[in-house]
Amino acid sequence: MARVRRGGRGTTLGGHTLTWTQAEGDRGTRWREALERNGHLVRTLLLEVSPEGRPTRLEIATPAGLLTLHPEPDETRLNGNAVGPDGVRHLSFAWSSEHELLILDSPASAAIVLRRLAALVPVGASRTLDLLHVDDDLDPRPVQWVFDRVERHAWVARDTEGTNERRLTVDDDGRPVLAGAVTWPLEA
Repeated sequence: MARVRRGGRGTTLGGHTLTWTQAEGDRGTRWREALERNGHLVRTLLLEVSPEGRPTRLEIATPAGLLTLHPEPDETRLNGNAVGPDGVRHLSFAWSSEHELLILDSPASAAIVLRRLAALVPVGASRTLDLLHVDDDLDPRPVQWVFDRVERHAWVARDTEGTNERRLTVDDDGRPVLAGAVTWPLEA
C-alpha cells in the first residue's frame, strides 16, 4: 500500500482557513497544521502517531504559548508542559490505550479518532470516549464525548455536557472533508 504524503488547504467546520500536511513513514504519520482566523495565523500543530494510529507527540503553538504532550511508553500517563508569559506549567494526565486527543478545528485530530472508531462502531451506533481536550489557550482538560456514526462516512460528535457538537464527514481515506479543499502531493 502506498504511503500518504500530501498537503492541502481548506476551510474548517469553524469557518477558519487550514493549511496542512500528512506524511506517512516507517514510524507512523506526521500531521502538520496551520490555522488562520480572519487572515491571522492563530495556531500551528504537529501531531505524530504510531503505525497503529496512537498519538506519540503533540506540539502546539498559539498566541498563548507552546504546548508539548507525549504519552509514557506504557500509555499510563500523558506528560508534557505548556510555556507561556507566566513561565512553564508541567502537565500530567491519566492516559490509556482507550484515550484520544481532541483539538477542535483540527482535521488531523479528528482523522486519528475517527479512523480508530470506524473499525469499532457500525453505522447507527455510538461510542463514548475519554478525551484530552486541548484548546488554543493551551489549557488541556479531560472530557468525554459521544461519537454517533450516522452514515458510513458521517459522524456527529458531542460533549457529554451538551455544550458542543460537531458534524464530521470523512473521505474514503478517513480524512475530514474541508470546504473548498485543494490537495497536492508532497513529492514530485
